[in-house]
Amino acid sequence: MKKVLLYLFILLSFVLMNGCKKEEIFLSVDDITANTFLLKRDGSLYVAIIEDFDKNYYNLSELNEFVAKEVNAYNEKAGGKEINIEKLELKNGRVVMILGYSKMAHYSAFNNMPAAYFGADTKDVALELPSQYLDAKKNEVVDKDTALKNGKNKVLVLYEPYEIIVEGDIKYYSENATLVDKNRIRSADENMTVVIYRP
Repeated sequence: MKKVLLYLFILLSFVLMNGCKKEEIFLSVDDITANTFLLKRDGSLYVAIIEDFDKNYYNLSELNEFVAKEVNAYNEKAGGKEINIEKLELKNGRVVMILGYSKMAHYSAFNNMPAAYFGADTKDVALELPSQYLDAKKNEVVDKDTALKNGKNKVLVLYEPYEIIVEGDIKYYSENATLVDKNRIRSADENMTVVIYRP
């Protein structure tokens, strides 16, 4: 009887530990229908760009060579492999490119585009963040202090239209974005989009 209880206890523990495992998300070429930005729990990110590639003079291998040259030059200057070409494929007359970045600073520098990622409890942020946000759960407007109150949350700031996916749950977001799912938001324009989420 003791062995049976012990086995049941071990089995229950195993099930509970696996049930609490946080979902890891990956980008695949087949799933990309719009420019997509995936922020991982560890601060690394993957960005998928999709563009029409329907002219006779377009050449996928030339594009691949060009991108590889740019990525290699950046990595050499950065002193390490900070950016990877994950995928570059043709899909239904459109090219899909997925780049992996070790952290936000490399995304920002490589693309010459302002972007930020920091803890909600970070003091003296060098950005003028919006004064109001939408609460993802209650769908109501809250002020900046309320949105940034929980120091366990992370803040993502982008200035490009993307389908934004985070490994975690979105808590608050700027009013110029649309909540698609608990971990997915759509930014509409090149104005500042802010996503506050719990990894």
